[in-house]
Amino acid sequence: MKLRVYAVIVVGLLGSGPLFAQPARTPESPVESWKKTDLRMNDNCSACHQRLGEPLAMQVSQWQGSVHAQKGVFCDSCHGGDPTSTVLTVAMGEQNGFMEAPQPPAVPDDCGRCHEDALASFKESAHGELFESNDYEPSCVTCHNSHDVKAVSFDMVAMTASCGECHEQNYIDEVRNPLAETDRRMERLRAQIASLPASNPNAAYLHRRLDKASEAFSRLAHFLNANTITTQRQTLDRELTYLEFMVAFDDTKTSD
Repeated sequence: MKLRVYAVIVVGLLGSGPLFAQPARTPESPVESWKKTDLRMNDNCSACHQRLGEPLAMQVSQWQGSVHAQKGVFCDSCHGGDPTSTVLTVAMGEQNGFMEAPQPPAVPDDCGRCHEDALASFKESAHGELFESNDYEPSCVTCHNSHDVKAVSFDMVAMTASCGECHEQNYIDEVRNPLAETDRRMERLRAQIASLPASNPNAAYLHRRLDKASEAFSRLAHFLNANTITTQRQTLDRELTYLEFMVAFDDTKTSD
């Protein structure tokens, strides 16, 4: 009984803003939000969300399984605020930079605070050019989701993904196939560089260059246009050709 009263008091303090305009919680609600989770002791964002019930509690479990959680991106990384405070006006106070979920027009710029290269590529793409006139779709969360952000994979470029809602299979293949070819080439290079002996003086150098090429590849993927990808890939292909040459080159061999 005390727990239920506490939740009611908290909701009352928060007010009825759009972030908390959620269905009323009843004794019959399928809520398991009082279960403890394996999180930092000072992460009061997750603790409070669990106690408020669904759908707010679901955001915690979604985040736990996300690539953001794996990379150390926490609630305050995107929303600001003070996750160490249990005082709502402090934890979610504007004075501490707290921000609610961005409205659709602001999503790309919000994600772009960390993903600057992806944002730049998106704005140059057909999606970016048509973003405003197409009711602010698709955006970053269309493909990557919000709290349950998934690691990048080619499953995102498929008929069964968001692409299939607007595009036909032929067009998706035109975009996906060049990207998949480059991805396989880079994976082979990564394995070859990793297998170089520790005594090889070029190993660390090649690894750094491949990491830089991977960043360029990530930018390339956000264009999502076959012609643009073909043009932009030329520079990347030259870099991968150079890396393949350097991996195959062995100056320890001497001619007879």
